[in-house]
Amino acid sequence: MSKTLIMTAALGVMLALCAPATILAADFRVENRVFVNSTKEPAAESTTLFYRGTVYDFLAKPAEVTVFDPLENRFVLLDVARGMKTELSTKTIDATLVRLKRLAENSKDPKVRFLYRPEFAQTIDPTTNELVFESDWMTYRVTTVAADDAVLARQYRQFSDAYANLNMFLRPGSRPPYPRLIVSEVIEKREEIPTGILLVLKYQRGLDLRPERLRSEHRLVKRLLESDHDRIVAAGEQMASFKAVAYREYENRSEETPR
Repeated sequence: MSKTLIMTAALGVMLALCAPATILAADFRVENRVFVNSTKEPAAESTTLFYRGTVYDFLAKPAEVTVFDPLENRFVLLDVARGMKTELSTKTIDATLVRLKRLAENSKDPKVRFLYRPEFAQTIDPTTNELVFESDWMTYRVTTVAADDAVLARQYRQFSDAYANLNMFLRPGSRPPYPRLIVSEVIEKREEIPTGILLVLKYQRGLDLRPERLRSEHRLVKRLLESDHDRIVAAGEQMASFKAVAYREYENRSEETPR
């Protein structure tokens, strides 16, 4: 890739950073941490930057950037360590999930049917003010904060839903996104953003009858820092300079750089 092309791409991002704000998108950041069961150290940490309708999700370990462009209906994955990038269409992801959902409709396993067509009893805990989504198979307990902006709430839900779909596409056999989509819909209608989500999985895994607990923390900051803009510019440079590869090659990772 020529230096001229790299500079052009970086300049394009910098010009966008200086352009007048659009009324159709809010700029903000969300800091995320995920914990498994009772562990005190997070299993994953990331920072999600929302800028002019595009979302940049920076995973700490391994160093990877996921760029979500809803206008172009695509994800761009950037492997910082290997200098590689790959692009996935949201239409391709959605079509794959539709096929899996059709197959699941014929399943005789009630757990499978629930995961693809979930139904929850929805309440609000009067003591903690948590949103509670209860079922025989899993329970969500969610704390939220007011977005104070319907556009911000909608943007967050759009990315959350698309990222949940992407996660299942990237990890065949993982939990379907549909239960989480219900939770996201309710939160958006309340014009809120989640600050904490506890998911308790009640179904048996092999001979293990203990419930699995996944907890995530989310810190909303309703502005972008100067360092955030620097990271967005750097991501633009990486999108221009990294080697473009097919998804299968991108996913052929060594043990030292697991997803």
